[in-house]
Amino acid sequence: MKTIFIIIPQSSILKNALRSGGFELLMNEGYRLVIFILCKRIPDYIRKEFERENVTLVEMQENDWGTTKLLRLLRHFFHYFIWNGTTVKYFRYSKHYIQKPRIVTFFHVVALRIVSLIVGNIKPLRIFFRWIEYRMFLQKSDEIGHYFDEHKPDLLFSSAVSSTMDTQFLKEAKRRGVTTVTMPKTWDTITKKYLSVMPDYFLVQNTILKEQLIKLQDFPEERIFIIGFPEFDWYARKDIIRPREEHLKKMGLNPDLPVIFFGSQGSWYPYDYQIADLVYGWIKNNELIKQCQLLVRPHFLRFEGYKDPFIKYKNLKHAAYDNTFFSSDAFYDGHDPTNETMIDFVNTLYHSDICVIILSTLALDAVSLNKPVINALFGSLYRKGKDVTPQTASVMHYGWIFETNATSVVRNSAELKDSINQYLKNPRLKDAERKTLRDKVCFGVDGKSSERMVSVIKEILESNA
Repeated sequence: MKTIFIIIPQSSILKNALRSGGFELLMNEGYRLVIFILCKRIPDYIRKEFERENVTLVEMQENDWGTTKLLRLLRHFFHYFIWNGTTVKYFRYSKHYIQKPRIVTFFHVVALRIVSLIVGNIKPLRIFFRWIEYRMFLQKSDEIGHYFDEHKPDLLFSSAVSSTMDTQFLKEAKRRGVTTVTMPKTWDTITKKYLSVMPDYFLVQNTILKEQLIKLQDFPEERIFIIGFPEFDWYARKDIIRPREEHLKKMGLNPDLPVIFFGSQGSWYPYDYQIADLVYGWIKNNELIKQCQLLVRPHFLRFEGYKDPFIKYKNLKHAAYDNTFFSSDAFYDGHDPTNETMIDFVNTLYHSDICVIILSTLALDAVSLNKPVINALFGSLYRKGKDVTPQTASVMHYGWIFETNATSVVRNSAELKDSINQYLKNPRLKDAERKTLRDKVCFGVDGKSSERMVSVIKEILESNA
């Protein structure tokens, strides 16, 4: 019986790697799984969901994962190796830098340009810095070493290559000659930073990411497998779709009226509630070509002192507040996307008529169900009183969406209202473009990504037997 270590550094990874079909498929193959979950404690409902005769759940408490100040400095330096819209935006407009003095962000962008010009043109130099990370910063852990000694894994599956927890496990596995397989947590991971520790094999979501992994991360093509988005397998499941009347009434909405879905990005765009307020104002004053209703979905991550600006929609006419998140204090991010909440979310998107966002992965979620998407690039992020929302749109991964013209991009309130009205007139507008985006970025959404993920893991295990 082959033993697989699975690393889960965040609650959302449970959905991506296991709950979307991966867990049952791995069980069907007869593997023994040791699942390491970063959490304060493993709650009973997760034990009930995953514990089997051949499954061991291990609670991993949050710690520094062996990252010294010098190692953190080195990893910060890795940010400068790649020059593109994503890395520039990080130093100018991310929540980590936007409130810093302009001279600080200017210094970082200049350093980014200089270092990327030097290191970006010398592949051996980039790889040398990885060698320094691996050889000089061992991040050894007696606890992790004990688990390797006890369970003797045949393969380590890292579900979020850039997480500090994954990195420490990857290093231990490499020292012991254990085969390592990983995938990026999200579709922007590969383009926003030079990765410091690499696996033996990489699973990516689409052809674009494979190309970028080769180009930006110096990873060999023959060790990359394209599998799609396992979490998007949910969108191919017709068996979980509820009747429109049932679901919308559950959400407090009228099934006879079009639904405009607004998805917030929380602290990344702290003023995006202003876009929702605009849309609701038009609904309230009957300024759209059809009477509509607004469903707002706050971001699942909260932070200390956060005051939810969307809570008011609970009690407004022609509006609803999506509170289908499952809160769990067992996890450090305070939530857990359970199967039940995923079914609710799929139905919410399925029965929505238009999706309004800023720059969110929700575009891919909505397009997976062929729903019209509007990117509102205004009024959501400010620096010293100036609206800098449009400037944040230059990120590399979102350019892949814009290239397909599958979403409507608006830069002021008049354009937003006009775009909503166009989709209310013709919901099939941009159908062809959305299909192009599904094929190009979402890898078709055929419901078989988890199957491909497990098939590749099986193939690697058998080839290394």
